[in-house]
Amino acid sequence: MDNPTNVAGQLGQDRRQARSENTQVALTRLLEAARRSAELEALALGDELGLLMAGAGAAELCDELAAVAPLFGSDNVELPTNLDILSAGTEVRRLAVDGSELFICGRGGDLAAALGHAAAGCARILVEKKARLAH
Repeated sequence: MDNPTNVAGQLGQDRRQARSENTQVALTRLLEAARRSAELEALALGDELGLLMAGAGAAELCDELAAVAPLFGSDNVELPTNLDILSAGTEVRRLAVDGSELFICGRGGDLAAALGHAAAGCARILVEKKARLAH
């Protein structure tokens, strides 16, 4: 049995094992870990134009998720019919980082927990990048 003081002492250690200074790699690793943990089909980070910034899962599905994410919840009532098909089992969260609107979009599994975890991680990675560039 582990000594409880050793376990408590380890809580302050960084739990991330495969860190990267490359923002693209870091985002992709984060999304892949969240996707696997929640057993999602795909998880994508896209910008307000619908361009994929990072994704985990099938590349084509990640591209599609990023492309349609800005349309979810928009006032546009003339959405393409393919969006109705894609939206089944799909959830989107908006994420604001330094004045830019980004979208975390996932499909399948436990979306609520995965999107919350991914949004927090993406914000952290992008803010860290900005801090590195400022120095």
